[in-house]
Amino acid sequence: MEESSEPLQFELLPYKTAPKKQLPTAGVKGDVGHFGPVTVERCPLYRPLDKGMDTVRLSGPAFPETTLKGKRRSGQPSLFKAELTIDGGRAELTFNARALRKEDRALRIAYEGREYVYSAEGLGRAKVLEREGVRITVEPGQFVPSAGVTRRSGTATGPVDAVDLAIAIVLEEVDTDVLTLSGAALSSPFALMQHFSDRAE
Repeated sequence: MEESSEPLQFELLPYKTAPKKQLPTAGVKGDVGHFGPVTVERCPLYRPLDKGMDTVRLSGPAFPETTLKGKRRSGQPSLFKAELTIDGGRAELTFNARALRKEDRALRIAYEGREYVYSAEGLGRAKVLEREGVRITVEPGQFVPSAGVTRRSGTATGPVDAVDLAIAIVLEEVDTDVLTLSGAALSSPFALMQHFSDRAE
């Protein structure tokens, strides 16, 4: 699989579409250096048949198809009941929403012998995905007044490959607020409702 050993910088631009006779889509897209174009999409509409679950999907010629399905929150899938699938293989996800220290709250991802740690610096701040020798940071970038959106700026260091980038980029369209202490406090009523709905299933 292709790797990049030089520091790689990229930008992701949020987008929305509302085609006639089709479901609307929203997400981010951009060019990731020599890995080329990537698109992350989800449907912003609530769909009752999905039983409160939501899915985000990443695609691009050089990237493995990557999807994350989780309980819908704030119009996005969240980390509650989340399932991450990369190129047809399931990744294992664990995090502790009750931990007090940031490093203990981090999302841990295990996939085909790789161990990742994904953490959030704070609400509206940088998100970082790390495995041994590799670090990918995505943070809010420049505001684009004409489009009314904020670009996201990414930097990858180490021998990064398409799987690393796919995981970091797909998580940009997932509600990960629970990984921050303030976000967890804001989401605690949601978590309580989630607990009771889980027991009712």
